[in-house]
Amino acid sequence: MLFVYPALAWAFALVSLPVLIHLINMMRHRRVKWAAMDFLMQSHRRMKHWVMLRQLLLLLTRMAAIALIVAMLAGLITTQSLSSVLSDQVTHHLILVDDTFSMQERLGGDTAFQSAVQTTNRIIENLANQDRPQRISVMLYSDILRGDAGTKAPNLEARMRVDMDSTSIAKLQELLANLTPTEQSIALPEVLQRTSEVVDQFEQSEAATVYVVSDFREKDWGSEATLLDPISRIEERATELNWINCARLPQDNLAITDVTIGNGTVVAGIPTIVKVSIRNFGQQSAVDVPVNIEMFGPKDGKTDISQAGNSLERLYDQLPITFDDIPPGDQVTRQTQVIFPTDGSHVLAFRLPEDPLPLDNQRFASTDVQANIPVLIVDGDPKLTSAFYLQSVFNPGPNVSTGVSPTTASNSFLTTAEAKDLEKFETIFIIDPPQFDERVIKTLKQYAEAGGGIVWYCGPGSSEIGLAELAAANLLPTSLEAADELPQNIPDGPSDFAPGDNPIFRVFAGEKNPFLRRLVVNNYFPVVPDFELSKPDEVQVLGSLRNGAPLVLEHPVGQGKVVTFLTSLGPQWNSWATNPSFIVMVLELRNYAGKGKFAAAAKPVGSPISVTAPSSDYRESVQFYTPGSTRLPTDRSESVTMQAIPGTLNSEATLAGIDSVTGRFITGSAGVYEAWMTKVDGSNEVRRYSLAPEIAESDLLGLTETDLRQLYPSVMFNYFAADAWQYDNAANQGTNWQSILLMLVIGALLLEQVLAFYASYHPVAPGATAA
Repeated sequence: MLFVYPALAWAFALVSLPVLIHLINMMRHRRVKWAAMDFLMQSHRRMKHWVMLRQLLLLLTRMAAIALIVAMLAGLITTQSLSSVLSDQVTHHLILVDDTFSMQERLGGDTAFQSAVQTTNRIIENLANQDRPQRISVMLYSDILRGDAGTKAPNLEARMRVDMDSTSIAKLQELLANLTPTEQSIALPEVLQRTSEVVDQFEQSEAATVYVVSDFREKDWGSEATLLDPISRIEERATELNWINCARLPQDNLAITDVTIGNGTVVAGIPTIVKVSIRNFGQQSAVDVPVNIEMFGPKDGKTDISQAGNSLERLYDQLPITFDDIPPGDQVTRQTQVIFPTDGSHVLAFRLPEDPLPLDNQRFASTDVQANIPVLIVDGDPKLTSAFYLQSVFNPGPNVSTGVSPTTASNSFLTTAEAKDLEKFETIFIIDPPQFDERVIKTLKQYAEAGGGIVWYCGPGSSEIGLAELAAANLLPTSLEAADELPQNIPDGPSDFAPGDNPIFRVFAGEKNPFLRRLVVNNYFPVVPDFELSKPDEVQVLGSLRNGAPLVLEHPVGQGKVVTFLTSLGPQWNSWATNPSFIVMVLELRNYAGKGKFAAAAKPVGSPISVTAPSSDYRESVQFYTPGSTRLPTDRSESVTMQAIPGTLNSEATLAGIDSVTGRFITGSAGVYEAWMTKVDGSNEVRRYSLAPEIAESDLLGLTETDLRQLYPSVMFNYFAADAWQYDNAANQGTNWQSILLMLVIGALLLEQVLAFYASYHPVAPGATAA
């Protein structure tokens, strides 16, 4: 027996008040002798037992009324064993604990997850003090990701169907003490669906009580349409549903949502654009927010497996990026320039100042820095006349570096080149293509399909038959007609060239761009008349002439990209090579068309990490390292054997799954991962990957009890705040008698009035007949 307000229980002493009043009234009686006493004594002896019974019932009713009033005001709660004393039914308590990334929110000294564990322990301790047959199961949200509990998460089995003996409770609480929240986002509908399945598996003789211990974020619980069905399934089996909120008032939170390193291959010593995006999940603007950037690179510039787990050293700190103002709910992107001092794999770490959710304040990005970018320039002119213009852009002089390393050759190079000879080049520029033989066309197509970039300049030295064969092989986007001349422009007429919205031509931005006005085009290859009607969707027109004829086209070939200029590179047919915009345009073109080694975007935490490599070049074993306390790859993980990919010459090794000993997700931490590979010649190669938490979890906006009851009006649930559970759990251990006691008080008072009437003397009214 428990009371919501135990201090009022002392008022039960007032039950003795009617007895005390009765005794006091007896002391006030005076003996009076009078003549008719003998007749009254005879009547009294006949009615004595009935009168005493009526008075005793009246006294007991008054005492009961006082006791009921006190019990009602004190909030009487009876345990299930008392309120169900005639039943031996086992009550199975299922406690569902939210361990998603948002539960790492700091609430003063503790986190929301620590509050959830403390609340779970209080529930267990209070249930252990009851004398009714009971059983406890504790589930985590992340359990639905663990698959077969018996083989992949041994601690899950230890948390299910725990009996209430002291040894089992101690083991369960020890498991809870060692729990940590995941860094993942887990779909709530799937969690509740799994919960309904678990409750359905309870024994039919068991009464089910379900507790949901969570932070009740709007992003999760605001989608009532997807949650009502699994909640209804839980209600069908459970006799009681308790929702315990571990969050408090919503706190402002900033999160790094995205980082990008460059827009193509990163070259050592060349400034690289780095972009950082921050979103404000708070209710007020964030001003003057600094983002600190740290650079990590290989020690001594070497890649040796003996350094695995300690292969990165801090090179230097970049000047912070300052975000002047981030309005509430908005995402703002800023950029800066970073120079990587050497080639090799590097890591950039981005960090925000501390706030309630630390994990989304940092983000890592890894990139492979190249010593240079190799490109191939093939000129149809044996004297390489037009190739000079590209050569001068990519290699302007000894004191200036663009990061591009050009190789110039004539058509004869392609005649003997094989696919492996071309794959080292990121981009191939082919000027005035002749009629290639079938082997060259096949080799170029293999290069493009593998991700290579090809740029065609179709000038006066091009073979019309050769262009037709290239179009038939899909190396040109369309068939072409014979070369034509652009009619002479009129004074103050439109520019000869009309660029499209593409990064290649950003140098021409602006309504009155002087570079564009000075660009003259005289001759070009027109497309076939039905081009617009027969043009595939993947073919894009990047720029046109003033007469509307396409001049620059783009189309994909496999994983590669082909850009076609239907005019010359040199000044034979246009003035582009002598226009000041040429240098910028060519550099943008190389970057756009090339098979650049883009910095891999961070994947969500929990994603598998796959390493693919040619089977003939690497040994089978791949050693993985996972993030340590610094979020850098310092912890040795599994050694995975590469498996052949059917239909290819490559093999693949994948890091994923759950640790069979700890039950933790192998890729369940945000940070940098390493894959160490050994080539057949004994040299080592390391590849780095970064995982980041899903940004949806950074939204800390929660729902109140009022919000939840409005969203789920048909769901019968008890709502509690975690820090008030010590009071609320008492109100929830058994039956709350408030309403019943109120009815009993009313009944007792009515009975008291009836008994008082019959126990007192009432003279017969004049003219009435005595009973």
